Amino acid sequence: MKKYFLFLIILLTASGVFGQVKEEDKRRPKPWEKIEQLEKAKLIEVLDLDEQTAIKFFSRRKEHQKQMRDLMDSRENMLKELEKNIKEKGTKDGYYTDQVNKILEIEKQMSLAKQNFFKSLNDLFTPEKIAKLTVFEYKFRREIAQSLMGRKRPED
Repeated sequence: MKKYFLFLIILLTASGVFGQVKEEDKRRPKPWEKIEQLEKAKLIEVLDLDEQTAIKFFSRRKEHQKQMRDLMDSRENMLKELEKNIKEKGTKDGYYTDQVNKILEIEKQMSLAKQNFFKSLNDLFTPEKIAKLTVFEYKFRREIAQSLMGRKRPED
């Protein structure tokens, strides 16, 4: 009976430990979340944002990022479909022209969305802060890309 009781205690303790590991994994931020947190912290510092301005800015920025993600997803889907048709061969030239024009139109929409986002910041930031944001985004993206290239090989 003592052995059975001891076995039961060990089993319950072990299951509790494994349960905690899984719970810990859920709380651990994903790599992109860490990058986003770092980016936000650096933006607050570089732009010297007070709390109210930060709330307004990050709200607009989140909306803009969602719009850009949607456009990029749409472009990616079209490119995958185009690639599939290229590999299959036998597709007419008119289809290719139409698809390329649609992809270029999405890229125009992306550029316009970015312009509109920066214009929307005129009521929050001075032109100098908007310039700082532009430079920061360029440098931050470049640093992230360079650090990722150092770790991963390019994919086809």
